[in-house]
Amino acid sequence: MVTTSTEQTLKLPVQLIWTIGLICLLPSALNLLGVSFASSQTYRNLKVICNPASLGFLEEAIYQSLEGSFVHTILEWSAVCTAIFTIILAFAHFYIKSDIITPIIGVTLLCAGLIDAFHTLAADRLIEAVADNSKLIPFTWALCRLCNALVTIIGVSIFLISKPKKWQGSFNFIVAVTFCFGLFCYSIIAICATSHTLPQTIFPKSIITRPWDIIPLILFLVAGILIYPRFWHKYPSLFSHALIVSTIPNVATQLHMVFGSTALFDNHFNIAHFLKIIAYLVPLAGLILDYIYAHRQLLIALKQAQLYTEARDQAQLAQHTLSQLQQTQAQIIQTARMSSLGQLVAGIAHEINNPVNFIYGNLNHINEYTQNLLQLVMAYQQHYPNPPPSLQQLLNSIELDFLIQDLSNILQSMQVGTERIRNIIVSLRNFSRLDEASFKEADIHSGIDNTLIILHHRLQTKADATGIKIIKEYGQLPLVQCYARELNQVFLNIITNAIDVLEESVKTINGQHKTPSIWIQTQLTSDNLMSISIADNGTGIPEEIGLKLFDPFFTTKAIGKGTGLGLFVSYQIVVEKHGGNIWYNSTSDGGTKFVIEIPIHPGKDVVKSDGSP
Repeated sequence: MVTTSTEQTLKLPVQLIWTIGLICLLPSALNLLGVSFASSQTYRNLKVICNPASLGFLEEAIYQSLEGSFVHTILEWSAVCTAIFTIILAFAHFYIKSDIITPIIGVTLLCAGLIDAFHTLAADRLIEAVADNSKLIPFTWALCRLCNALVTIIGVSIFLISKPKKWQGSFNFIVAVTFCFGLFCYSIIAICATSHTLPQTIFPKSIITRPWDIIPLILFLVAGILIYPRFWHKYPSLFSHALIVSTIPNVATQLHMVFGSTALFDNHFNIAHFLKIIAYLVPLAGLILDYIYAHRQLLIALKQAQLYTEARDQAQLAQHTLSQLQQTQAQIIQTARMSSLGQLVAGIAHEINNPVNFIYGNLNHINEYTQNLLQLVMAYQQHYPNPPPSLQQLLNSIELDFLIQDLSNILQSMQVGTERIRNIIVSLRNFSRLDEASFKEADIHSGIDNTLIILHHRLQTKADATGIKIIKEYGQLPLVQCYARELNQVFLNIITNAIDVLEESVKTINGQHKTPSIWIQTQLTSDNLMSISIADNGTGIPEEIGLKLFDPFFTTKAIGKGTGLGLFVSYQIVVEKHGGNIWYNSTSDGGTKFVIEIPIHPGKDVVKSDGSP
């Protein structure tokens, strides 16, 4: 369906249509003013011309006698040349777009031009002819106009009835159609030219001076009113609209012949031949304007494509810049956090370590002194088994026997507590590893264990009464060249996320009689590659969330509980800093498993488990 805006675009300009109408009316208007377009029909006495004294005027007399034939030939061949130019442009259009419609219609116009050409050749006796020109020219003219109307109507109707796609790009089909039409046209003219008896076509004293031209007149009207508009609506273009407009000069041509021309080369005869040229020029003008329109559309499309490309490039640049800014911001935030956390942890560990060491060291002396005092009390009891009543009352009130027994337990408990504090401090210092920011060998298992010690309080108290179960399946791993402190941060991020998930889904897990658990597995996957798997039996990760999991600042946690940097930073540490890989997948029980792969010696070639180098 053609929209209103497209209809306006794919029509010949109104000014051009008015110009064509005025050109068709101009000869009649000039006739009314006394201007004659008839060719001279002056014939001199051949006896006078053939007189030896008059032989000098022979050539001039012949040319004057042939004035009408010359004008007729010029007008006809002008129309033929216009048809030839039209088919050339139509074939060029076909070569560029492989659109079969334009060349087929061009072929119909060419075939109409061919029959006009053969008609002219017969009239000029360039084709063998025996028929009298006074009958041959008007009769073959009527046949030419009839073929012109019929051939164009048939060519247009082909596309109204059937789909042209089956002929799309068929150059051989076009050539075959052209050859068949040309042979048919030549055959008609040749038959007429060699015929000794042709019907009378001119009736000078009748209102309808050329009744044979009525049928082409009716056909042109039917085509212009009914057929060409339907063709334009189905295949809108300036060329198809030009076919509609060409009805104006075609009808005007036939009106001059049907109601005006009474003899060869008279006023209406020549006007009709002139208007026929206009009828051929209109489709040619439509085809030219179609090319101009197509060129403008191409320029607009190229400009839009250029603007789109520039906009896309700018958008990609902006997106790339935004991504870089987000990554830089995330790195700055994480670096600041890690630096602050490391300094804080190291500072706290240092500050706590001194008094704890002081307490731990003095506990040995307290234990020794206490034992000495208890031995002294026991010696007094042996030597003075019967103390005075006041002293006996004091011994009973302080429960000396219980005090002696419980004091040893208290001192032993204090010893265990201080040792645990010292172990936690060591883990904090190992976790922060401010002294190991460089790339050096480290024990991966030690880093995981230190992380678990840091998270011990969450593992025991948050999920449920029984706590979160940690299942460790450590393989035999060598020391790994890495940034140990940053890998510890990766372990902390992933295990913390697992704890958060298990805390939120503990009711569901307990409803299914599952103990909230985290599995940590390490293994060598090749000579120079190791993997760490951290899995939980929580609720898993939806696919739509998983696509954004490693994006900076993306988080599903409530405001204030997550920054969206944990997995993003983990990805950068593992992939960019260590040349490894990190991904996740679902476990058989619906939970989530993160897999971290890092090379043991990053300088060596590594083939990862996903097949990438």
